[in-house]
Amino acid sequence: MDPWLVDRVVAVSPPSGADFDAAYLLHLTYGGSTRDVVVEFAAPSAVASGGYAEEVTRAFLRDEEPPNHLVVECDGSVRVLTGPRVLEPGEASRRLPGGGQTRAPQRARNRRRG
Repeated sequence: MDPWLVDRVVAVSPPSGADFDAAYLLHLTYGGSTRDVVVEFAAPSAVASGGYAEEVTRAFLRDEEPPNHLVVECDGSVRVLTGPRVLEPGEASRRLPGGGQTRAPQRARNRRRG
């Protein structure tokens, strides 16, 4: 089981501008902690959806601190635009299952349908 859970997904305007077709804000929870993750889809995108944004984010739900901003490129690759937030001194003692290691960018599934 992943320590972070996706509480809700909301469509938002792409914060990085016109180079992106769509963006979604995912609200994550873990116990009493909350985090927001923005997932943007580079233009032109055939895969932009709230469900796909959630799927892309799932790869990071075991991390101690999930990234703040992910980008799904046109070729389906996923890159971390902004990494995890810096832990406050009192938060550093909290450790999550799975080692809390940040993962390298991964290739997302291609969902194009012919």
